[in-house]
Amino acid sequence: MNDFQFQKTTLDSGLRVLTERRGDATSSTIGVWIEAGSVFETDDERGLAHLLEHLVFKGVKGRGMKQIAALMDNLGGQMNAFTERELVCYHVKVLPDHVERALSLLCDFIARPTLNASDLEIERGVVLEEIHSVEDSPEELVEDLFTETIWKKSRWGRPILGTEASVAALQTDDLRRYLQSHYTHDKVLVAASGDVCHEQIVKLSEKLLRDLPRGKSSTRLRARTPKTPIIKSRHRQLARETEQVHLCVGTRSCGYEDSRRFVASLLDSILTGGYSSRLFQEIREKRGLCYSIGPMSASYRQAAFWAVETSVAPKMAAKTVEIIGRELRRVKENGVTKSELKRAQEMARINLLLAEESSGSRMNRIARNELYYGAQRSTQDVLREVQAVSLDDIQSLTREMFDEKLMNLVAIGPFGKDENLRVDVG
Repeated sequence: MNDFQFQKTTLDSGLRVLTERRGDATSSTIGVWIEAGSVFETDDERGLAHLLEHLVFKGVKGRGMKQIAALMDNLGGQMNAFTERELVCYHVKVLPDHVERALSLLCDFIARPTLNASDLEIERGVVLEEIHSVEDSPEELVEDLFTETIWKKSRWGRPILGTEASVAALQTDDLRRYLQSHYTHDKVLVAASGDVCHEQIVKLSEKLLRDLPRGKSSTRLRARTPKTPIIKSRHRQLARETEQVHLCVGTRSCGYEDSRRFVASLLDSILTGGYSSRLFQEIREKRGLCYSIGPMSASYRQAAFWAVETSVAPKMAAKTVEIIGRELRRVKENGVTKSELKRAQEMARINLLLAEESSGSRMNRIARNELYYGAQRSTQDVLREVQAVSLDDIQSLTREMFDEKLMNLVAIGPFGKDENLRVDVG
């Protein structure tokens, strides 16, 4: 993989360890990844994966909250975690001489959390406030409503934070069961990039994660990724006394398992990526209808959507939706220009190469390559696929995506009784 030394070890337990050593690096970034995101939750567990990610920071075996906080400060690096729909990740960036202590703490989070009831009540309150802040923020709420709408009646569409009712009902026994059934050797991956030693990471991971339960066939069956959601055309408006109308318009796109994912990525760039993108130029620059307009697309293994998001004055909402529909029709009917495609390819090249300088970005890349593809793909390989996308590829995909039977629109704002927004893509 370029001039970086990549190594992979799969232990007998199923635990995978990936490292990518960079000789001139001055930092080390480590991530412990678990295939245990929100799509694996049952109806009664909604919000559990995210709440669990919060709670492990409150205490682990032999270390209380204050000790953990002191250690994080002493390491002097950047430690955090995130929960996605498919994945949970605990990660840290430190100096090379702090790798062992940093990895030890990350492994404690997933293998030896105390999960005390008193700590649960504290973090439950934090997460409930997080849910309330989304409900009070129309620019965030419209994103959750759009996901719920386009992936209706699917676990893919549920908010990662859960609901107030579901989070309020969760107990420590629920979290322990989830930990035992999902945080298993076969679902965990350790990835490290920068100034790292593969043998050291392997030995430490094997030792520190030995207490994790081994995966069972019944566990894998229960925890399998949900089926691809069925997408239909849906329009949803929520009446709120806001200063602006907050809009999301989108359709089905290409997931990680779709060979056209790079075509979709370049199309997204042409339509919403940057100051010269079509929708930014038409809606913001030419007409001044909004302050910002940009992408809200998402891609996972078996589910993906393309979407554009903006906020406008209430009296301009219908006009903005009309322009979005018109521009999507134009792309579907006439395709994009050579210069637009070249610009999008150059933006992709720049972003990929700049990410090479970050040990965090590289750790993220090798982990996702393994988790989604089961193999590593070099930056050069990705660039070749990006450069291979043609104008015909773009137009073929737009004719499939911008279908009136697939278009979704969600809006929040002070709508009149008979005011109904509709996006027309022909």
